[in-house]
Amino acid sequence: MSNRRRRRNSSSTESHLTENLPAAGQQCDSRWLGVPCWALLTGIGVLAFILRWICLAETAAIASTQQLLGDAATYYAWAEKIAAGSWYGDTTFYQAPLYPYVLAILIKFGGVAVPGIRFTQAILGSLACVLLVASTKKVFGLRTAVVAGVMLAIYSPAIYYDGIVQKTSLASFLLCGLLWASLSIQSRLFVSSGLSNADPLSKSREEAAPVAVTPEHPKPIVYLFSLVAGLFLGLLVLTRENALLWIPLFPIWMIWLPSSLSRRQRFALAGTMILGLAMVLVPVAARNGSLGGEWSPTTFQAGPNFYIGNNAHASGIYEPLVPGHETPVYERSDAHRLAEQETGHELTAREVSRFWFAKSWSEIRQSPLSWISLLVRKTAMVVNHFEVPDVESLFIHQQYSVVLKLFSFWQFGLLAPLAAIGLVMTRDRWKELLLLYALIAVMIVAIVGFFILGRYRFPLVPLLIPFAAVGVTLFIQMVSRRRWRPLRMPVGVAILVAIVSYLPIHAENHLNASSLTNVAVAAGQQGDLGAAIMLLEQSNRMQPDIAETNYNLGFAYKQTGQMQPAIEHLVKAVQLEPDLMTANFHLAECLERIGRFEEAKLFYANILTVDPNHTGAVRALERLDTLAPQAQ
Repeated sequence: MSNRRRRRNSSSTESHLTENLPAAGQQCDSRWLGVPCWALLTGIGVLAFILRWICLAETAAIASTQQLLGDAATYYAWAEKIAAGSWYGDTTFYQAPLYPYVLAILIKFGGVAVPGIRFTQAILGSLACVLLVASTKKVFGLRTAVVAGVMLAIYSPAIYYDGIVQKTSLASFLLCGLLWASLSIQSRLFVSSGLSNADPLSKSREEAAPVAVTPEHPKPIVYLFSLVAGLFLGLLVLTRENALLWIPLFPIWMIWLPSSLSRRQRFALAGTMILGLAMVLVPVAARNGSLGGEWSPTTFQAGPNFYIGNNAHASGIYEPLVPGHETPVYERSDAHRLAEQETGHELTAREVSRFWFAKSWSEIRQSPLSWISLLVRKTAMVVNHFEVPDVESLFIHQQYSVVLKLFSFWQFGLLAPLAAIGLVMTRDRWKELLLLYALIAVMIVAIVGFFILGRYRFPLVPLLIPFAAVGVTLFIQMVSRRRWRPLRMPVGVAILVAIVSYLPIHAENHLNASSLTNVAVAAGQQGDLGAAIMLLEQSNRMQPDIAETNYNLGFAYKQTGQMQPAIEHLVKAVQLEPDLMTANFHLAECLERIGRFEEAKLFYANILTVDPNHTGAVRALERLDTLAPQAQ
């Protein structure tokens, strides 16, 4: 009998790890270590800004922060067009529009350029840390909230993303605002049958006092928070399209939320949130409808993106529909052109998206097991420690920034296991934390459903950090009291997540070398061919079998008049990717310049087999044909 009692007490201890954390509806401490809450919030915001400002200064010399590439160049050019007067636009949105409109406001009314945009994003990133503290405080108390705020302030990918021209910084700020508004509603309405601040190691559930605090008639501020939550969610959808999948969660959660509200009040609360959402999305849908004849609250690129992430040859990361067309300049036109070629008739923007969805499912049905294997691989990619680069890379920025090097240990490979500890240790409060669970689960599904990039995964970070913070604080508490049994399951799960996080899934060297090539291209576009060649040689040493690197290196040597190394690298580029027509053309030109006419003809002719209307190749062959009799 004594053994049974001992087992029951152990079980009770495991299920009450969070009893000393304030339950929703309780008054949280306004001080920690004698420091008032407002001072702690301010300190975390200042810390976050100082780190981001230092990083901005350290990375200002990187060529890609001055000569924008990829999405960054597209967003900035779009913003300049808007600022010049094209506020309404003339086509339906293909990319999420809020970020370029924010940039346009900064350019038009603030007179800022790229440095000013990066500075503004540093401020947004710092405010996101403050909002995360305010959000975490409402469910886990001030001490854990401060830990969470510091975690986001020093999180190296967050510092990096706040310093590049990408929408990640804006999306992070909006998500933290959404969490703050939503958890403000919960903290005022939630009725908990859980425990008060009882000692987690000595009190049983039967001995603890219940918490049940909520008014029958909620104050108007609750509805105001609901409206603000809807506005934040709408703006987030216009920044990160996969946030659309979150929309149903909030009304359902507000209606289900355990409280003393009547059914009518619950629906009124959900309706207020939907009103805020509609205030943002309906005008955008109407605008798209007026230009394309089809209403859409966001964009029309879901179909092509789904195909990129799920076709028969998908790898889990971004690969363009047409090899060599990695930039946004080609994305929309390629998707439209290829869809119309295959269907044989003109298509609207929505029809193009549906075509790619249908093509994806057709290929999935042909090989369902391969697709399931791909989904498993992409799920592992979501928790992998590596930040998959797009055009720019955290790896490159770390070479320039002491701040990023100093906090390089603090990345997703550590965050995921720590968050796992917190998720397991707070499982007895699942009703109170259900919204956070749902947001995490749906976002993982949204990421896995398409393709993986580090910045696409970043919305998980503000959702996981509160759990990582509570996991750390409770873990330290358990260790200091030498209570090992309650830690078995959390630590076991964390070890499993850590193992998955460090599986060698990505070709990290290849991806980092490609990012280095992009920086070299930016240097070349600025006219600094010496720096471009140096960076390209470094990239080539890291990964010698990248066709794009060899092509750019050959082209750079050609621009400086060094024909022999130019030919060597262009030959290698053509060997690695025979259909890379630009490499074929520049190789032919190099051969022609040093008098190897017959070899040059072969490469010009090779171009015409792929593109018979290539003007440069046609003229070159005509020129070489006229030279042949003279040579004889």
